[in-house]
Amino acid sequence: MESNLTNLTNHIKDQCENQTGLYAYACFYYGVHDFLSVILCCFGIPANIVNIIILTRKSMRTPINIILTGIAVSDMLTMLSYLIYAIHFRIVYGINDEHGKYTYGWSMFLAFHICLTLTTYTISIWLGVCMSVVRYMYISTLGNRPPGTDDRRSCILVVVVFLLSIIAYTPQYAFMSVHPVSPNSTEVYRIKSIDIRSKDRSPLETAFVWIFIVVGKWIPSILIIVFGILLVCTLHKSKKRTEKLKGAQTKARLKQHTRTTVMLLVIILMYIISELPQTVVLVEGVASDDFLNYILLGDTIDMVCLINNSVNIILYCAMSKQFRDMLWASLCCLFHISDPKKYRSVQTTITNASP
Repeated sequence: MESNLTNLTNHIKDQCENQTGLYAYACFYYGVHDFLSVILCCFGIPANIVNIIILTRKSMRTPINIILTGIAVSDMLTMLSYLIYAIHFRIVYGINDEHGKYTYGWSMFLAFHICLTLTTYTISIWLGVCMSVVRYMYISTLGNRPPGTDDRRSCILVVVVFLLSIIAYTPQYAFMSVHPVSPNSTEVYRIKSIDIRSKDRSPLETAFVWIFIVVGKWIPSILIIVFGILLVCTLHKSKKRTEKLKGAQTKARLKQHTRTTVMLLVIILMYIISELPQTVVLVEGVASDDFLNYILLGDTIDMVCLINNSVNIILYCAMSKQFRDMLWASLCCLFHISDPKKYRSVQTTITNASP
């Protein structure tokens, strides 16, 4: 996710009257995007903090929940940076280059915001891939693994994804710089970085563009679709195999596995919905050297990503009884609400039935 303000201004500023098609849509949505994004960030930031607190509780630490915690950290950082960006650059100053908008400090923040959101979104999508792979492997092996080993591996996996994503975007950090618009100006600064739309890129810049497209878009999109399909097929086979077995405990375990897997499939579907459209538009722009569609849809792409970053808590509450019980127990503890029955049900939850 990156700042689309300057690009959008160049194309649709003073051109919103009597426009049709994609231009008309971009003009309309540009007027409401800022306030919607701020509202969504104000919901998503505390929601992801709650996710982190609940998922890191001792009784909730499983391989999948560790990966989901990494996703929550990444999403929270994305939305925190976007909230500051939207308030200062979009709401306070709008599309005009007024005095105080592009000071050295705020231009440095904008450079930081672009690098951070680019990195954190890549981290989030790759952790989504890891989540689908881990769940697929768990169902395939029927969960027959030594307890605790998968937790440690998941922690290492999350750290590795964070580090590799940062390393992959090192060229972006290296090329990013802030400079005054003129030698005599100390009030207005601009950012210089790799421009994906430029035809005059150096070989190193071109290499980074393809790293961004292939590593940050194509590969994770393909992998998350493939393992999502494999997950559905494996779950179906596991369900058929378990149905042949007798016992209430076996059926209860199957029900829990199914509920957990369906929740993860919904999360995977959200990644697909948020990733595929922007990947298609971006590839179309690279192939035709015409990024107008990508620019006009920039705010919509940002909004879909922000929605994906903020809705996980709703999925957890809707589809995970263990998460709901732990959240309620935490609220009872925080606000000194007495509910012994609910608290005991949380304490006695079996957590090693699924990752």
